[in-house]
Amino acid sequence: MALPFMPFYWGDYWRDTAHLSDAEHVSYLRLISHYWQHGSLPVDASRLARIAGRSASEWAEMAETLKEFFSDGWHHARIERDLMRQKELSDANSERAKKAANARWNAPSITQAYVEQSLTNANQNQNQNHIQNKIIDNRSVKSSRGTRLPQDWKPKEEDGFDEVELAKFRDYWIAVSGQKGVKRDWDATWRNWLRNAKQWDKGSPRNAFGKNGEKTNLDTFRIGHPKGVIKFEPEKPKLTEAELAERAKFVEQTLKGLVRAK
Repeated sequence: MALPFMPFYWGDYWRDTAHLSDAEHVSYLRLISHYWQHGSLPVDASRLARIAGRSASEWAEMAETLKEFFSDGWHHARIERDLMRQKELSDANSERAKKAANARWNAPSITQAYVEQSLTNANQNQNQNHIQNKIIDNRSVKSSRGTRLPQDWKPKEEDGFDEVELAKFRDYWIAVSGQKGVKRDWDATWRNWLRNAKQWDKGSPRNAFGKNGEKTNLDTFRIGHPKGVIKFEPEKPKLTEAELAERAKFVEQTLKGLVRAK
């Protein structure tokens, strides 16, 4: 594995190596650079001397001094730690590169992407149709609770047909506002209207006057009311001449009393 660089901490180096000679500095730097590149140092003295750039006699003189920076077997603790850290970083980068490559090679093709998008759109349309159908169903349920009189509504033949009453029926229920004008069964409402119309017939406006034009004792008649309320007031008996004279006398005395009070 080719290592990009060797971390070097100059502050620590000069603190630990201030007692070394120039030759020992050079030899020590050659030893640790070899350690960084190869991961270890040999234990053979002749090979260590060649790595340090010294003769056998020169190496024999400085070997004990330089050995203080290494543990048994010429292991350097700090370089070992930096090598381990570098290996972990390299392994992590390699794993990320593999995942990125797999993602690129396993990415779906354009055709597959179109297919997946089409399936997604189809599911969305299906969900939208389901929601719309649910709204329509809710409207159907709501409409089954009652509606206003349709403009084209006509009674069934078996329920009876009367142009005059139908016109009244339409005019009344179209004019009624609010919830009162909402019915669940307009056929039943029409049948009730016809039954009530038969009961109202004697008190209808066309019978409110006699044959000679005289007014009948009709008190109130609410035109267009579904129940057609008609009240007949009993005819009051006529006053006698004595009762009329008594009433006139009472009025005269009351007026005189008012004049005196002024």
